[in-house]
Amino acid sequence: MGLINFQSAEKILFKYKIPICRTFFVVSEKEALIAAEKIGYPVFLKAYGKDILHRTDIKGVIGGINNEKELKSSFKKLMKKAKGVLVQETIFGKEIIIGAKRDSQFGPVVLVGLGGIFTEIIKDFSLRVAPVSAVEARLMLKELQGYDYLAGSRGEKPINFKSLVSIVVSVSNLLIKEKEIEEIDLNPVIANEKKVLAVDFKILSYGK
Repeated sequence: MGLINFQSAEKILFKYKIPICRTFFVVSEKEALIAAEKIGYPVFLKAYGKDILHRTDIKGVIGGINNEKELKSSFKKLMKKAKGVLVQETIFGKEIIIGAKRDSQFGPVVLVGLGGIFTEIIKDFSLRVAPVSAVEARLMLKELQGYDYLAGSRGEKPINFKSLVSIVVSVSNLLIKEKEIEEIDLNPVIANEKKVLAVDFKILSYGK
């Protein structure tokens, strides 16, 4: 089992209409500057490599980059740790995790929960055996302890549940149809009242 490279994983997500934030994979400072210009500042830079599974362990994420000078400095730091860098747009919203894997007992299983700090601290998530319908995906979200947080407590606007449900269903369909895929991890998925986008994603396949 191995990690599918960024470009191949991106194609798989596009195939199943799973939206991701604007992201460019670059290996040179010039490419990074062009990517940031296309996206528009501020941007995030993230270390990328097939051997990098947890960027936080190597301090491989730098956000709040507002200009070319900051980008050049940050790019040099990350390239000392990786063979490439992801340049990403900055998205604000609530963090969610969506995952799926082939369980030895139950077969394809889909997970949705609160992401970010909630993932490890609260462990607030819901599980279903795939395939997952839109109705089931909505029920999964309502089962979360943090549902009110997503629905807009204390006067906040609710996230775009329609888009979020669609992504959960798409992840379920992906795992059902793509037999070589072992595991999918979208974390975080950033959701606000207008859109829901996967910011970080990993796809593991058999025999890679």
